[in-house]
Amino acid sequence: MPDFMEDYALWRRLPFPSLRRGETVLRAGENLALIHGDLAVADEDATQVILLVEKGLFQPARGDVMGALEGIISRLERFGEGATAKEREVVDAHHRYAVLLHRMYGEFLRIGSL
Repeated sequence: MPDFMEDYALWRRLPFPSLRRGETVLRAGENLALIHGDLAVADEDATQVILLVEKGLFQPARGDVMGALEGIISRLERFGEGATAKEREVVDAHHRYAVLLHRMYGEFLRIGSL
């Protein structure tokens, strides 16, 4: 299993997953653009990790980042059911990013609580 610094380095160099501009994809009662937006908010909240790595400051985000990411991951899994090949690429990219963020932020919280 990757360690915290490996996940952090990957997150810092990995581009945020993209959507095709103007495309609305709906499935399983979800709008992929809304999931994308929620992932962007979680990603922004997770930037608190940078303070720990670069300055040694542990200041978790105010919101429930882990809960938000768990919800996003679940929504993406439901959304991906029955997806076309093109949609699957987009959903999978978002899912991989969310899982990485969840693992990294969870480890950040664990380290900060020591």
